[in-house]
Amino acid sequence: MKTIDPRALNPNLKFGRGILPEAGRDWGDYLLVTQPEALSSAEKMLLKQPSATHFVTTMERAAIEEQSSALARTETIVGLGGGAALDFAKFVGWKQGTDPVLVPGAASVDAGVCNSIAVREDNKVRYIGFAVAKEIICDFDLMQAAPKNINRAGIGDILSIHTALWDWKLAATRGKAEYNQEHAKATAALVDQLEARAGEIYKVSDQALEWLMRAYATENAVCIKNRGSRPEEGSEHFFAYNVESLTKRSFIHGELVCLGVLLLSRLQENEVERVERILSQTGVRFQPAQLKLSKAEVEKALTTLKVYAENEHLVYSVVNERPVERKTLKIMCKDLKF
Repeated sequence: MKTIDPRALNPNLKFGRGILPEAGRDWGDYLLVTQPEALSSAEKMLLKQPSATHFVTTMERAAIEEQSSALARTETIVGLGGGAALDFAKFVGWKQGTDPVLVPGAASVDAGVCNSIAVREDNKVRYIGFAVAKEIICDFDLMQAAPKNINRAGIGDILSIHTALWDWKLAATRGKAEYNQEHAKATAALVDQLEARAGEIYKVSDQALEWLMRAYATENAVCIKNRGSRPEEGSEHFFAYNVESLTKRSFIHGELVCLGVLLLSRLQENEVERVERILSQTGVRFQPAQLKLSKAEVEKALTTLKVYAENEHLVYSVVNERPVERKTLKIMCKDLKF
């Protein structure tokens, strides 16, 4: 059995207001991997200019293989921005054998503390490689410069635990998985904490941003110990993947996952009112109209979800045994705005 890297279980998270400029003093000769919006917010915080800048435009594996191989080696690799920028920096670091410095532009995704790298192949998400950040600089000035909906979207990969654990337990009762009560309890506690902090997340306060990043780290550590993502990924993520596969469009990950949690909790008959309450109190965007999803697109993603999950060899979940038919669709899509 492969030994767990202890650094992955306890990522080097640093929090504060105005800490990015000071952190940059130690980067020396560095490559900056970023996105235009993030760089616009951070430019005045970078006391030393990078020796090279790469703007991330795609995470298609073939493209990033080619692009990363053309980048010169530098003393430090810095990923600054959203999930794509952080994952590209992790990819370069993985290929070069260098631990990157990661600077989240918002608390929107867990890419900063997650050690796998999310790439796309044929419009499908694939997780490859293994990278541990040298440090993760969480500057509240930078993170709060992002639109509030981007930071609120960060609840998606925590709220997903609600439906993922239900799916995991179902799979175990069917002899399709081994359920770990300790790991399930550890991640379930994060949903309790999320609900208790809903108001702070709505305000996108310093405390909310720090909690989200630490919650990601806790969740990631549990998944590493569990040797898989079952504690936080289930049918709600499969719905999100199917939407992107069908529409050939990208979405703000957490917002699409939150819609998936609502829909699949209804299929599971799993504390739906609790999900609705958390969505409302945090102010996260999840309505199809906000995500620019039509009723036909949502319904197709639901009715084809079982076939999609089976074709992709995804783990056993509610979609394997509760078919989504016309009557079910009406219940699942109740009160959604298109």
